[in-house]
Amino acid sequence: MEHIEKWDRLSIAAASLPVAGALAVGIFAEFFLRSSGGAALLAGLASLLIVALIVLDVPAAIDAIEGNTFSELLRIGGRQMAVFPWTIGIFAGRWFHPFDGLDPFGAQGHVALIVVTFVVVVGSHLIRRHDHVLPSWIIVAVGLLAGALLWPVG
Repeated sequence: MEHIEKWDRLSIAAASLPVAGALAVGIFAEFFLRSSGGAALLAGLASLLIVALIVLDVPAAIDAIEGNTFSELLRIGGRQMAVFPWTIGIFAGRWFHPFDGLDPFGAQGHVALIVVTFVVVVGSHLIRRHDHVLPSWIIVAVGLLAGALLWPVG
């Protein structure tokens, strides 16, 4: 039994690596986009992340073990902790907001985003500790709004 749990934890960690890479690319994207070489590097890193997702997901999808693909592990992880759905929502809101020039909170938006992130992650953990379910799609929806309003791409 311990052997299975070890591989389960290892597969979740491996599936989290592309998400962590995407987070790093997102954080440094503004710096990379200041030059054409940086933009090419950013495009290469993004392509590498997509390839990593496919390389990790295809063998898991065709083996006999149920529930071990990246998307299934991400969904399970999102039910257990808010970090995954919150991060996806924040970046989707940041990149795909509806208006150019949207920046209602300016520099204060970044500070507010840190505070809201802390409240969402810790608050959802506390809610789940008391056997209440906070659906992941709600966390993603709130993350979309927070990303668009507090951290929009200029």
